[in-house]
Amino acid sequence: MAIFAISDLHLSHSVDKPMDIFGKHWENHATRIAANWDSVVSAEDTVILVGDHSWALRFEMAKPDIEYIAARPGRKILIRGNHDYWWRRESTNRIRSQMPPGIELMHGNGIVVEDVGITGTRGWRVELEDDPDAGDERVMKRELMYLERGLTQIPACVSKKIVALHYPPFNADLEPNAFADLIQKFHVDLVVYGHVHTGYYLEGNVNGIEYKLVSADHVDFTPVRVA
Repeated sequence: MAIFAISDLHLSHSVDKPMDIFGKHWENHATRIAANWDSVVSAEDTVILVGDHSWALRFEMAKPDIEYIAARPGRKILIRGNHDYWWRRESTNRIRSQMPPGIELMHGNGIVVEDVGITGTRGWRVELEDDPDAGDERVMKRELMYLERGLTQIPACVSKKIVALHYPPFNADLEPNAFADLIQKFHVDLVVYGHVHTGYYLEGNVNGIEYKLVSADHVDFTPVRVA
């Protein structure tokens, strides 16, 4: 059994949102992800999907994208991203009940997979000027609460702790934010994050914690093994 991670699939099976407008490397990306995923992930493995799964605006519109994910091998654990409008925070429990077998929504909870503790949430960055909720400390505090709640649900005896955040736990100047402080407090071993497609990012060992950017275009549209 292995654990993989990938983020920002940006699927659009029911909406007109071609990703190749962002570059030729996005051409036929859904087909390429499926082929790569199916070649490296087995049915016994777990894949953490770190947000921005679908461009759909409503859950009903997202179903073809969810079915695409469900058709891939392995147990799938989904984190909410900033573009996942189909997954409203208030509707999490209702949507959970409609997920196909093998797909779990992680939202303020922690789980253990073969002695590895996993938790995660969307995260937040208050300095994002182009976001309509930028600077909203209430959102930041709520996301921090979800992460802390999930971390407290992971037993101390696990062999490894993984946190999945859609937004990276640092600001645009690569300075750690409150999420990084919380991650340090709970002695997390690995942080996987997405959202970043261009510009600066952090990877490798930072203050004793491994950071890994797993946006699909950054990892050649292939799930990356993380445990």
